[in-house]
Amino acid sequence: MTRISSYASNLTLINQMLATQARLNDLETQVTTGKVSQDYEGIAGDSQRLVNLENTKAQLERFQNNNTQQEVRLNIQATVVEGIRGDIKEFNSALDTFDKTNGKTEEAVDALQENAYRLLRDIENLLNTDVGGRVIFSGPRVTNEPGSLGLTSIADFQSKYDGSAVTVPTTRDANLESFSFDKDVNNLTTQYVNPSNFLSFAQDSDGNTATKSNSSITATSALFSNVAVGATIDITGTASNNGTYTVASVSSDGRTVQIGTSMFTDEANVVPTSIKYRDPLNVNNEKTIFAAGVSDLTFNRAANTMTAAVANSLSDIPVGAKFTVAGTTQNDGDYTVTSNDGTTITVTPTRLTDEGNGSGNSFFDFYTGSQVVFTPNGGANDDTIAVQQNGGGSAVPDVFNGLAVGDTVTFANTASNNSTYTVNAISADGSTITVDETVTTETDTNTTMTGSNSFAYTAGTQSVFNAAADSLQIQDSGGTAVAGAFSQLKVGMSITVSGATTNNGVFTIASISADGSTVTFNENITVNETDTNGTRIQSFAAAGKISATSYYSGDNVSSSQRVSELRSFEDNVTAIDPAFEKAIRAMKLVLQGEFGTAGGLDQNLERISQARYLVDSSLDFTVSGTAPFGTEQTSNIAQIQQNIGFNQILIKNQNQLHTDFIGFIDTSIADIANIDQLTAITKLLDEQNSLEASYQTFSRLLQLSLTNFL
Repeated sequence: MTRISSYASNLTLINQMLATQARLNDLETQVTTGKVSQDYEGIAGDSQRLVNLENTKAQLERFQNNNTQQEVRLNIQATVVEGIRGDIKEFNSALDTFDKTNGKTEEAVDALQENAYRLLRDIENLLNTDVGGRVIFSGPRVTNEPGSLGLTSIADFQSKYDGSAVTVPTTRDANLESFSFDKDVNNLTTQYVNPSNFLSFAQDSDGNTATKSNSSITATSALFSNVAVGATIDITGTASNNGTYTVASVSSDGRTVQIGTSMFTDEANVVPTSIKYRDPLNVNNEKTIFAAGVSDLTFNRAANTMTAAVANSLSDIPVGAKFTVAGTTQNDGDYTVTSNDGTTITVTPTRLTDEGNGSGNSFFDFYTGSQVVFTPNGGANDDTIAVQQNGGGSAVPDVFNGLAVGDTVTFANTASNNSTYTVNAISADGSTITVDETVTTETDTNTTMTGSNSFAYTAGTQSVFNAAADSLQIQDSGGTAVAGAFSQLKVGMSITVSGATTNNGVFTIASISADGSTVTFNENITVNETDTNGTRIQSFAAAGKISATSYYSGDNVSSSQRVSELRSFEDNVTAIDPAFEKAIRAMKLVLQGEFGTAGGLDQNLERISQARYLVDSSLDFTVSGTAPFGTEQTSNIAQIQQNIGFNQILIKNQNQLHTDFIGFIDTSIADIANIDQLTAITKLLDEQNSLEASYQTFSRLLQLSLTNFL
């Protein structure tokens, strides 16, 4: 009752001291951490700016980190390219030495080819350089080794590329060709068709032994549209034509490739202007036998022989030599001697064997007069629908090739089974499907069916031969043309008709109607005929696999390296770069062919100048002379090294800019987030003194009372 201070005044003084103590604590934290605030709320006015600065700094640091990794790859890339450049220059020097050697001896040829082989192996290893699990010359496909030249030994390489029958691809497109076909991928789900039988091989593409031509391979659709002339193809899985061949031409429709062959054309009483061959004792010496020395020549394709009318006039040409015939009508070209008795030379032919033409395996197999048989089998998902020949009950193969498990097929014009069924199985021969739904026992000869994927089939059809038009049309039982019956065939294909009354035989397709229901033939149809039961129409082809393999297995897409927000560059140096490809092609060009054979380097010395042009073009910006195989792409080692150097400097400069910019950002962040230590300590001392004075004053006030006053 005698105290002067009140509860309210005491509370006010305590609150003031607590506020001073809070400020003191904040200042102690600031002095200890060096930061204005421990959260963004404490610098609310500058928080957005601070966050933006911190994000920018983090982004720049990420750029620096990525650039550092890319810089390592570029440094290794530069080292590898310099190594490849050394290999190419060494090969160029070897070519120059060989070119200046007067006697092209077997030792000189072997030394040059061994040099080419060794350098190819070295380039292959360099192109497959791996940096930390990342192959640097494979583009974005960083786990693939991009270069595989298929080199096991010189002998193995020369057994594939003998330089005569099979030559190394001479153009970039041919050298990088890559594809594989073992079926007709354009007809995988087509009715009446077996896509695995898709090839026909012809020894003589025009079928006339008295005219010069190549062997040919024809597919059942345009599978060869993008195949490059000069490509090396491998054929496997055939009865008679497995092997390696060189593409000589591709037809405009993309269905046929002709391969480089060496075979005589039947020709008699020919007087050539010359027959040339190289002296095996001195390959620099090209010898010529003139027409006067051989008189008339007779060429025989079947026997592979060239016979002179004058005995022993051909005796100078040794076995194994390549000779060149000029001045004939049909037989100009290069040939390899297998045997020679002086009068008759037998040559080693390179050609295909007729296969898949007019007999053998069926590509297209169609019956008219078929019936559809519905059979319930008493179990779930077990009922079958089969297409058979009328009367006989034999299966009609390949009918359901246009369907797949899970598709639906709808039947119409049946007595009891008009419905939609779901396919759960298709027989191996394509004649029967098993369905999920239940069917009623029935045999129907006038049924139509349509599938969920454009599949269509009409049973009970008839074949109509027209003698005036030399045509064959497929009609339904009502006389309406069945569209699409022949759509899978192509003009020029042969079809075999059997089971008809009169018009059985082999016919060549001259045209196909727009709706695919009618074909016209080059041959004559002798009798008008309508057959409703048993005509079979087939087109034959052979099974097999045709493939070409490129040495490159990386990616063709460039990868981009962003060095900053505004700058980036394309890292597009891969093993497929023309600078590398031209050098590889040049070395392979020289490596092919064994000494003393028709395809050997000694018999084809023009390859030296061809290889030198490719090597010069792979090294430098400019090259003298004329490109031997057409215009080449301009990339070269000098350009690659220049680009790599530019990218290295770009990364170095950008990283320095990032470092400088990060320094500026750190200063700005410090201005916002950091305290001034002197100011903070001064304020801390002030607040400390103030708090001490407050406690002392409050203590003194607590002691005041009226009694003490009095």
